[in-house]
Amino acid sequence: MKNMSVLFCVLLTFFCRAQSYTKQKNEIQNLVKEVRQHIIKKDTAAFKALFTKNSFNWTAVMRDKTQQKRLKNKTSNPSNLFTKKFQDFHLFLMDKGKQDELFKNVHIENDDVIGSLTCDYTFLLDNKVTNYGKEFWQLAKVNGQWKIISVIYSIELD
Repeated sequence: MKNMSVLFCVLLTFFCRAQSYTKQKNEIQNLVKEVRQHIIKKDTAAFKALFTKNSFNWTAVMRDKTQQKRLKNKTSNPSNLFTKKFQDFHLFLMDKGKQDELFKNVHIENDDVIGSLTCDYTFLLDNKVTNYGKEFWQLAKVNGQWKIISVIYSIELD
């Protein structure tokens, strides 16, 4: 009987924690929706607010097929890796044309204050796919709000 009580307490504790983390997961899913809406609306101030202060860092790696095309076309920057700061992304969002980013196969790992997100993404310009790949986000809950610390993603140009 004592073993059953201990087992019940352990299971109850696990269930309560799982419920708490489910709430956090839902908050992170809302963050993904916010990212997309700010891209669509070209709201760079609201977009920047989704990141921790001074940590806006996007690192991209060209996928092999795209990198081979770039090298064949004698690109001026032969590196398959580049990093963008918010100023670069701000200018990109302000480009002409309708922009959208679709997120699929979203997987979230988290506890109550840190998390990571992986997903497949597709970026569209004027409703046409320009590039796609996989994204990895590192997240932290700061003063009750989930913030993005960094993003690394692969790029396959369409």
